[in-house]
Amino acid sequence: MDKFKKSTVLVMLTLITLCLLISSPEASGSEFTLRYAGNMPLNHHVTKGQYLFAKLVEERTKGRVGVSVYPAAQLFADKDYVKAVPSGAVDMAKASLSQWTGLVPGLLVLDIPLIFSDANHLRRFVDGEGGEIMKKELEKVGVKHIHWMEYGVMEIASKMPIRTLEDFKGKRIRGYGELMTESIKLLGAAPTFLGGGEVYMALQRGTIDGAISGPSSFWERKYYDVTKFVSISNFTFYTYGVVMNMNKWNEFPPDIQNIILSCAKEVQEWSRKEAELEDKKSLELLKEKGMEIYYLPEKEKQRWIKACEPLVNSVINRSGETGKRLIELVEKTR
Repeated sequence: MDKFKKSTVLVMLTLITLCLLISSPEASGSEFTLRYAGNMPLNHHVTKGQYLFAKLVEERTKGRVGVSVYPAAQLFADKDYVKAVPSGAVDMAKASLSQWTGLVPGLLVLDIPLIFSDANHLRRFVDGEGGEIMKKELEKVGVKHIHWMEYGVMEIASKMPIRTLEDFKGKRIRGYGELMTESIKLLGAAPTFLGGGEVYMALQRGTIDGAISGPSSFWERKYYDVTKFVSISNFTFYTYGVVMNMNKWNEFPPDIQNIILSCAKEVQEWSRKEAELEDKKSLELLKEKGMEIYYLPEKEKQRWIKACEPLVNSVINRSGETGKRLIELVEKTR
């Protein structure tokens, strides 16, 4: 029986390897190849954006560049990209920049809750001097920033309504990343760090009372079965960074680099529109499932913003003059 199991596993691994080789540009004879890693499910708009990038690059370089997309953490987990991309273990990745703040502390600015008034504010910041500073900081650790890939807004889904600062007291809220954990504490709740796939069960069992994530995730992960309320405050606007190993980038001649950046810009704009559509559609579907969507009044939102103010100094203390300048640019682009 053990031999049979081992044999079955070996056959499966061989088939997977063959499938990857058949679908990879290495097998297609392209002059240049790119292995592009991601961690979102196949049907998610972020993964669709990866495939759109691959299609555009292959078409516009007339096959000179072949791009293999590996979604759903087929090559590496998201947290591993911090080492995998700079080392060249993978050529490029759709990266959660929250996990790169150890290498590039200035990226913490993107994670400060309630600092961006809306999605357009975030876009003005990353498309301007703020984004250029972060790109240069990433180059220092061996990666080329190719484009931004928007996920959408992050909000709070909960078992009980969270409509005022006082409602956080005694609640256990799932967050992600260092600043999110700190912000949950500042708001008066107890933070719990869980992977996305663990949240549904924790809510179902009552281990946590709420979770911070995107409306599309609330829908896709069926939070409507285990929570009743969504609080809309524009808590954070999440954008991924698509990054490439710098040595790999330097292999491309200027004409290819220009085509890649042109395609990247097109995908960036596509992702922004798609993120907004997905958020809107998901909220409508959640309403149909009986969830109550509450829009935080501006007066109450200002109380939440004030509670999170210490995070600004925390970011500046960690990232020095770079962080200070980035905070200034957030205000300048407001």
